[in-house]
Amino acid sequence: MKKFIYLLLFLPLFLLVSCEVDFDPNDSWQERMMIYCLLDQDDDTTFVRIEKCFLGNGNAYEYAKNKDSVYYAKDELDVKMYAYSIWDTSKVIETYDFQYTTRKKTDGQFYSGDDCPLYCCDTKGKLSVNNLYKLVITNTKTGKQAIGRVSLLGDYSIETNTFTFTESRGSMKIVWSNLRNSTSNDRSAMPKQFSVNIRFNYTENGEIKNVDIPVSTKTNNGIKFTHETKIDTATIISYLRVKMKDKKHIAWYGKAPFEIRVSACDLSMFDYLSVNNATQNALNYSPVYSNIDGGFGLFAARRNHINRAFEDREIDNNLKESMKTLLNL
Repeated sequence: MKKFIYLLLFLPLFLLVSCEVDFDPNDSWQERMMIYCLLDQDDDTTFVRIEKCFLGNGNAYEYAKNKDSVYYAKDELDVKMYAYSIWDTSKVIETYDFQYTTRKKTDGQFYSGDDCPLYCCDTKGKLSVNNLYKLVITNTKTGKQAIGRVSLLGDYSIETNTFTFTESRGSMKIVWSNLRNSTSNDRSAMPKQFSVNIRFNYTENGEIKNVDIPVSTKTNNGIKFTHETKIDTATIISYLRVKMKDKKHIAWYGKAPFEIRVSACDLSMFDYLSVNNATQNALNYSPVYSNIDGGFGLFAARRNHINRAFEDREIDNNLKESMKTLLNL
């Protein structure tokens, strides 16, 4: 029996207006692209990762290590993204051309090396919440296309203004809210899930480095929202004690020792993560979800740069002293 390799793309994170995709491993072969792209208007560059779904005889893991079995050749794909106004989706108002590049991939079962292909485009300041975006990937040899569509996530802000632990048991409340009002013409997508982290910044041999401390995740079901979560000093100290126990030549970074960071994803990414995690952990068969027409994978929206930095003078004195003791400063 021929073996079908489904190269599922996993998130690094943080992190579908979806359709259910069933496939038969014994069906006649059809070309299928695996696509992964997260659209974030705060990013300088947008990347698209594209791999092959393929059929083959023999040891699947052996030919999965072959670059030509996993990736398309440099000139084999045309990768474009088109912008349409939310109010008129019949007219293209902007075209984005993605260029072939390569990056080092971490070791794993599949091909890894310094030349794993990605497709990139400079999108800094060029994306609007009032546009719909369509990603179109065309195989220049076969004419086969894969298409995904997405709307950007709207704005939200962190309302916690001081990094102070004044509540009972030394806890701090973290609050964030959306910025949309009832008169706004904003047509952005609503965040479905938030991931809250505290980032500790420090210097090591003069170089600024950081450790992210996970706080919580929150699922959102409203158009207008205010969410909150809490963390205490003991959790911060114990987490950093483990993460930084082998660090040497470190120093306190007074300009911004701590940041609150609230990332978000849309419904597509939320469902993609939920279903894929269920598939990995379930004993029974779980379907594969995708929002890519003519292929598999994910084209979704996220926000990964909503943060609030706190200077030395804004940090709780008790936490500051505990941190300096921990770091032997």
